[in-house]
Amino acid sequence: MNDNTKGAVAIIFSSIAFSIMGMLVKYTGEATVFQQVFFRNFVMLVFAAFLVKNNKVSFFGKKENRKLLFFRSFFGFMGVMASFYANRHLYLGDAQALFKLNPFIVTIFAVIFLKEKINRYNILALIIAFIGTIIIVNPKFDSRLFPSLIAIASACFGGIAYVIIGIISKRDTPEDKSTIIFMFAFWSLIFSFPFIGDVFRLELRTLFYLFLVGVCACIAQFLVTMAYSIADASKISIFDYVSLIVSPILGWLVFRESLARNSYVGIALILFAGYISFLNAKRQTSRK
Repeated sequence: MNDNTKGAVAIIFSSIAFSIMGMLVKYTGEATVFQQVFFRNFVMLVFAAFLVKNNKVSFFGKKENRKLLFFRSFFGFMGVMASFYANRHLYLGDAQALFKLNPFIVTIFAVIFLKEKINRYNILALIIAFIGTIIIVNPKFDSRLFPSLIAIASACFGGIAYVIIGIISKRDTPEDKSTIIFMFAFWSLIFSFPFIGDVFRLELRTLFYLFLVGVCACIAQFLVTMAYSIADASKISIFDYVSLIVSPILGWLVFRESLARNSYVGIALILFAGYISFLNAKRQTSRK
């Protein structure tokens, strides 16, 4: 098994772990969003601390990067808060599809803030993804509209966070990935702690599942980091869209969710947009 195959397998299992995490977030609905985010990042902090120690790098980053690390953490925290809210109020398949707008939003922000170039294939993928989003949201003033907008906001917050990571990585003094993860978990705990209330009133079963939310996040983070460190991003990124298949299945098995026809059409369009982006990235890599 070559490195690209290993990377693809890692990405697939990472997507499955993220999908299971989303299912657990919906399943532990008796906990508040702040409690869910707190537990997720508590487990993540322990995991990241181990990575930082193992990599022998700074826990809090270089002095000149700390302001950017703070803002990356803030927008990342807002993204997780929004995604957890959306998972609780939307069908898992719909929520996951809207989260997959993230790469396309990153493209837009990268053009604006990082001055990266965009070609006609990127533009085509953006248009198709946008159409898919409109079809899934199916704008009506009903109970689904607000959580759908929150899911899109989650993708936007995540896009900003990834652009900030890009800015840090292009500096003369970049940060190790483990430091970025640790700072994100650290600040997320601080942001959420004042609002978690009395967690000891939760049932032991719920506390266990909240712990599993953090475990799934750690597994997914570890696998995606490993995948992109051993394989070519242009050859494995498409496999991240496996979650568009896994999440609807989990939604049906656990919650008996049945997606509307427009959702399947929208998911297919976003998947197709991702495939266009994948082919475009692969074509650009082959030219180098």
